[in-house]
Amino acid sequence: MNNKSSTKEKVLRYCIYGLFTLYIIFLLRITLFKQASIYNLFAAIGASERTVSIIPFKSIFEMISSNVSITRILENVIGNIVIFIPFGLILPVILKRESRNVILGGIIFSASIEIIQYIFGLGSTDIDDLIFNTFGTIIGYMLFIAMKKKSKSNLSFLASMTTLVIISGSIAFGILLVNNTDLFLISPKETTVENGELVQGFIETPFYLSGKFVESKDSILTVEKSIQSASEQRTLMEFEITSDSRLYVCYDKIDYFFSTISGEHQRYEQITYSDFISQKSEVFSKGRNVIIWSSDGKKVDNLVVIEWVE
Repeated sequence: MNNKSSTKEKVLRYCIYGLFTLYIIFLLRITLFKQASIYNLFAAIGASERTVSIIPFKSIFEMISSNVSITRILENVIGNIVIFIPFGLILPVILKRESRNVILGGIIFSASIEIIQYIFGLGSTDIDDLIFNTFGTIIGYMLFIAMKKKSKSNLSFLASMTTLVIISGSIAFGILLVNNTDLFLISPKETTVENGELVQGFIETPFYLSGKFVESKDSILTVEKSIQSASEQRTLMEFEITSDSRLYVCYDKIDYFFSTISGEHQRYEQITYSDFISQKSEVFSKGRNVIIWSSDGKKVDNLVVIEWVE
């Protein structure tokens, strides 16, 4: 009987070791490589500016004063706490002893992540993250102690621990998969283009402006220029369409996998000058996105109207 219990305990411990390894992998993925896809992880290195905040809760107060939504602030605080709860919960099982060194381990591990973020430009280094991560480790350790006390035997404790980790881990994975799908993409987004040869000569070159179609009268096209910041004013610009202007419509369809674009389909068609002048083309309606290439800022060399397809 004891041999059977011992064998079951070993199996459960191995399960917990495996779950802890998966947890560490996901933890590093979320904290160090969240800015890059799985298929190009090293692209994240140096992607962020190296910033350091050593004043406790300064970042939180700055977020509050800058009118950041309360939801975003809570996501930052609660997320940093919750993400380290498994560390304090599982590490004592790995170490095979109840020790407050688990909390020290959480501090060291969190501090290591913050230092690595700074050295390799993988994110902002913030004392707040260390504080909240440590708090999460403490909660996990207290949960470990509570489960240990309530368990009638070591076998029942390991079984409860394994069940809890699997269920909570599955829920966390599901939430991340739905809300942060890009963390799990293993291949780049696929873009298929039909009739791409029509725009091959200019589509990859810098455009003059992008904006929204307002109206066209005779050969004059009026466009509302896109603004890049809240301080910019919306301005209307006029361009002349001539018989030498090349006009196209891009039928664009985007496929989503949960919260992430998984694929894009583009099809180009050319609009003749006569169709534009006679307004036979229905794509020229108010509010449509347009991109204009112009060498002199007055006449249209190339124009693409974006037509979103459901």
